[in-house]
Amino acid sequence: MRYGLRSHSPSPVRGYQARRRSSAYGLPSDSDDEETDSLSSESSVSTDNAEFLADRRALEDTIAAIRLRTRHYDPYEEWERQARTDALRAARHLRTTTNATRARHLEIIHKSDLKTQENTFNTQITDVKRLLEAFRIKERDEETRLRQKWRDEDRARTERLEAAIKLEEAKARAAAEAERRKREEAERRRHEEEEKKRRELEARRKADEETRRAKEEGERREREIQEAERRKKEKEAEDAERRKLVGLVSANEEWVHARQTLKNLKAGPMKTVKGEKALKSQWSAIRRQITPKIGQLTQDQATITRITGQLIELVRPPTPLPQPLYLAALSSLSKCILLQAETEVTAEKKSAFPLASVTCALLHHPSLSDTFPEVFYAKMVQRTGGWGVPVVIPPQDVDGRAWDDNEKRKAMGYRRTGGEDGSEEVVWESSGEYGTRIAGIMRVYFLVLGLSASMASTPVVRVQSIFQLPRIWIYFSRILGDERLLQAAVAAQILHAALDVAGLEARHIWGRQWMKILQLLYVASTEGIGSEPGTNGERMLGGQTPEGKSARVRVQLEIERIMQTL
Repeated sequence: MRYGLRSHSPSPVRGYQARRRSSAYGLPSDSDDEETDSLSSESSVSTDNAEFLADRRALEDTIAAIRLRTRHYDPYEEWERQARTDALRAARHLRTTTNATRARHLEIIHKSDLKTQENTFNTQITDVKRLLEAFRIKERDEETRLRQKWRDEDRARTERLEAAIKLEEAKARAAAEAERRKREEAERRRHEEEEKKRRELEARRKADEETRRAKEEGERREREIQEAERRKKEKEAEDAERRKLVGLVSANEEWVHARQTLKNLKAGPMKTVKGEKALKSQWSAIRRQITPKIGQLTQDQATITRITGQLIELVRPPTPLPQPLYLAALSSLSKCILLQAETEVTAEKKSAFPLASVTCALLHHPSLSDTFPEVFYAKMVQRTGGWGVPVVIPPQDVDGRAWDDNEKRKAMGYRRTGGEDGSEEVVWESSGEYGTRIAGIMRVYFLVLGLSASMASTPVVRVQSIFQLPRIWIYFSRILGDERLLQAAVAAQILHAALDVAGLEARHIWGRQWMKILQLLYVASTEGIGSEPGTNGERMLGGQTPEGKSARVRVQLEIERIMQTL
């Protein structure tokens, strides 16, 4: 700055310059005055004017510098001043913000403390209330206990008093009752003696009367039995004469013939084949080929024809088999067909048609029709018992020997497991399994009867007549003529299978007569066996077993289905 005036600010532009100390606005200081005085005292008087002029000029220069100083603008000093102003403003704002934040924080802390204190007071109040309530409950329970104790003691005293009174009263009553019973006992004994004598007289009279009535009833029943036996024998004789005229046999005769055929087959050809090693080997080979072929049957007609031809070639090869081996092969073929009917037809009804087609073709084939129908029927009667005829198994075998329990069940067609070598207990199949298996075989049999109509061009041999369509009428006539058969559950299952297979075809053949058969069946399944419509009989078709009831309902539905097609 001009005239020796300098700012005291630490400007980076300026450097430090040593100068003479002066007072504000460049005026000499007191120390300068003292120095001047000391010099002036020593100077001469001649220099006073020159010094005055110099001081004057210095004063003027100082005043000019002051004036210039007041008008000078320093950017750094302005920046420094503005910086101090901004710093002060920022410090004030920061102070204000800090104070406000601290105040809010202190307020939050204060509120939290108040809330904590309030919760603590509430918890303490709740605890005090709970404690007071517990004291009140305890006091109430104690009061209740004491009151109950007082009531119990009071009731006990009352009961003791009443018991003592009742005891005395009971003693008095017992004495009076004993006296009364003594008198009544004496009176009762007197009456009993009189009643005993009267009953003895009445019993003797009734016994004499019953003996007389029983004797008369026995004589009457004996006469009725004799008369029924006479009429039965006469009717059987007449039926036998009529059957002989038309070439028919009774159900019992048919079963006896089938049973005898089976026994002859086992005792003759089968025993011979099993006894000779060569024949047994050939027989085993034939059996091993028959089984898979029967199992390969499908609904395809070409497959049925092919398997039929293969089976005929097995039992009737170009080189004829020995007669025992031929009959044994026919027996094995029959058994395989029946086993397939038991298993496959039971599981799936549609599998009965291809099996029946092959069976019908074999039964009516010219090369087999002489023996196979008889062998097959005998094996079927063996597997189904009397249901293949149908007939009730007689009390004796064809040789006149009475059955034991196992033989009777086996003759009825029941299958068993174990007991063959005596090492296991004999277990017979259940009635449900028995009925299902028999129904499967009979379904195939009825299909064979229906398919036999297509074989009408072939001459009918005597044994082939068993497998002709009229056998359906004979089967229904026989089973409806024996109430013992109708009450079995198997009867309802077989009849359902027959109606399902040939019911509609039989209606087209026999017409109104077949409708009468269906009416009898419907009455037997809805109102009772042997009942007239509307009489509500007791004995029902199929009996009361679960299998019989379900089969009976299926028979009803099947008859209704046939009637609806009219």
